[in-house]
Amino acid sequence: MKNQKENYSQDISVNTTIEKVFVALTENIDLWWGKTEKCLTKVGDKFTVSFGDANWSFQVTEFEPNTKLTWECIGGNPDFNAEWIGDTLYWNIEKQNDKVKISLLQNGLTPDMNCYEICNRGWNHYITKSLQTYLETGIGILEFEG
Repeated sequence: MKNQKENYSQDISVNTTIEKVFVALTENIDLWWGKTEKCLTKVGDKFTVSFGDANWSFQVTEFEPNTKLTWECIGGNPDFNAEWIGDTLYWNIEKQNDKVKISLLQNGLTPDMNCYEICNRGWNHYITKSLQTYLETGIGILEFEG
């Protein structure tokens, strides 16, 4: 694993339940991030997240309900998105007092990548705005203007 300080990471604390967070990360990805047509139910599941003609494909490599979820990027189009292939996304969910802490570490998304600036801004939007708003109000903020 590359130095974690170089890899993209983001933490948020949300007024919600750990169960709602896990559902958002396995069943309702399309309500806070991008279009997908598959719910995640186990290790080995594959899914694609699309934004028009652009997409990323992932395989679930760790699935611990209400605790953690790991996705490995196995595809990306166009070439710009293909930089993610081989990256591992680690989602951790933990109860903290009356809130839930959600952490994402994308091992492989580092400042030396061509897509880093736009991907960094995109993740910041989708996690700190869209996912958080979705979990607190039921409505994500899907529009991102890089």
